[in-house]
Amino acid sequence: MIAESAANLRKGWCPMPGDATTDAVSTPELAEVFDRAAPRYDRTGVRFFGPIGARLVAGLDLRPGEDVLDVGCGQGACTVPAARTVAPSGSVIGIDVAPAMVEGARAELADEGLTNAEVRVGDAATPGFAPARFDAVVAGLVMFMLPDPADAAARYRRLLRPGGRFAMTTFGADDPAFFHVTDAVVPYVDGGMPPVPGRTDNPLRSKEGIHRLLRDAGFADTRIEDETLDLEFTDPRQWWAWLWQTAGRMVLERVPAERLGAARAAAEARMEEVAADRGRLVVHWNVWYSYATAG
Repeated sequence: MIAESAANLRKGWCPMPGDATTDAVSTPELAEVFDRAAPRYDRTGVRFFGPIGARLVAGLDLRPGEDVLDVGCGQGACTVPAARTVAPSGSVIGIDVAPAMVEGARAELADEGLTNAEVRVGDAATPGFAPARFDAVVAGLVMFMLPDPADAAARYRRLLRPGGRFAMTTFGADDPAFFHVTDAVVPYVDGGMPPVPGRTDNPLRSKEGIHRLLRDAGFADTRIEDETLDLEFTDPRQWWAWLWQTAGRMVLERVPAERLGAARAAAEARMEEVAADRGRLVVHWNVWYSYATAG
């Protein structure tokens, strides 16, 4: 039953590229959604963005003294480990469209005592920096939210010094259990599914497409590392809270208040089915870590 869940509407549920629509989510809409998600972002007891960001940075082979740009920095999942690695003489700049996320990243840096990094409001699609300004550009779980990932990759290539490196994370194979749960909410959504990140011809849905996108942008030595994470929840309540601090919030906010309780009950009933099927409340999340060098 879980394996046959209605995946045709799945793309609205998490920050991944879609094939259900050609409409990209506007930058102001993304900023507003993540501003509202910021207070609970990665704070539901299920660590997701932080571990993925730390691994992405670790594979970038940063060295002390290098200058790094973190596009779509969120609350510092990549900014913090990058700043630690290039300290004391290196620097990191993080940009994000959501002011509340920027404030959260600043708080994380302050808590870590890192003074060699700064974060500011900025658009990952059009970062306004001089060419050859950085030794590395990192894009953690952001490329598929951009209206034109190929154009963004070419821009990042121009920002890099000769031999500079680029790293990004995207999502690989879908776990049907996740969409078995979230599709239960779709009938309660008012006005249909919202526009979702990605485009019909998004190249990020295949490893071949990613290699081609990076090569076309002027990168060389492209490689992709594959990892499947077990995202385990203690109970349905925790899973429901976690959904609200992802891009899936765009869908949940379209459920009228008077129907939200019923939508939650439907989702939590399917969460119980997942737990019964797997012996625990877990989702297998496939992440691709892509790296390239400025050729």
